Amino acid sequence: MITKEQYTQACGQKKAAQDVIYTYFKEAREAFRQRMAENPIFTDDELGYSARQLCPCGHGLAYPKDCEPRHYWDCSAILKGIADKNVEHTGQLPFAFYSIKGESEHNGTTRGVFKPRGERQQILKEE
Repeated sequence: MITKEQYTQACGQKKAAQDVIYTYFKEAREAFRQRMAENPIFTDDELGYSARQLCPCGHGLAYPKDCEPRHYWDCSAILKGIADKNVEHTGQLPFAFYSIKGESEHNGTTRGVFKPRGERQQILKEE
């Protein structure tokens, strides 16, 4: 049987572990916010891509992998700093309001995809 002393010790360890976990996520959140404020340009390796959804400009939708659950999908060209300002881009699509499938080996990916609007319309006509 577990003694009161063992229980008290386990509760102390649990609190210490929760404090470490809280501090880890707090520091990660602050580091991400600082990154967004100072240099919001990301590489492909730092982004998670949608399986099929494209921005109206033709690039895939993406989000930074280190972001918070309250973040959003955005045009990968904007996140990579290569967006053409003369074409339409999607607005920021918060995770909480939009259900967009992320890339996986079963869903596919829009990583590296660029299909301008004219090409997409032509593909649809051919099918």
